Parts: sequence; C-alpha cells; structure tokens
Amino acid sequence: MKIDEVYGAWKDEKVRIDIRESFSDEVMCKIYQYEQGRGGLLFDRQQIVEFIYSHRLVRVVLVAAAGIAGFVRIAFVVFMFLAS
Repeated sequence: MKIDEVYGAWKDEKVRIDIRESFSDEVMCKIYQYEQGRGGLLFDRQQIVEFIYSHRLVRVVLVAAAGIAGFVRIAFVVFMFLAS
C-alpha cells in the first residue's frame, strides 16, 4: 500500500495550482484579439464550408470534378502501364 500512499501524495501536490483571478479575463481577451485578427481574411474555411453546403449545384460540380480527376488518374496509370 505504500505505492498508493506515494501516488496519493503526488496527486494531492499536483492539484494545488495557483491561478490568478484575472486568468479567465486574459484568456477571453486573447480569444477576442484572435477573432478580430481573423476579420482581414478574404475567405474563411467556415464560410467556404457553409457556401458549399448551402448550394446544391456547387456540391454537384465538386463531386463531378473529383470523379473526373479520379478517372484521369486511373486512365494515366493504365496508359503508363500499357506503354511500358
């Protein structure tokens, strides 16, 4: 049982963390500054995802383009295999 006592003492020692009272204010300030800094971007990933999901035609075009790209890659591999 000595190991359990040592572990318990270590755990109790690590629990005692000194956190300043202004810690949450500092974190929120950093988050606010980060959000303000993101405003200068032309496109945001979230905006692009929302645009894709809100327009059915865009989704159809993207899936078709991916299918064509996949077919071209497979055709290229088959062509290279047959050419050698």
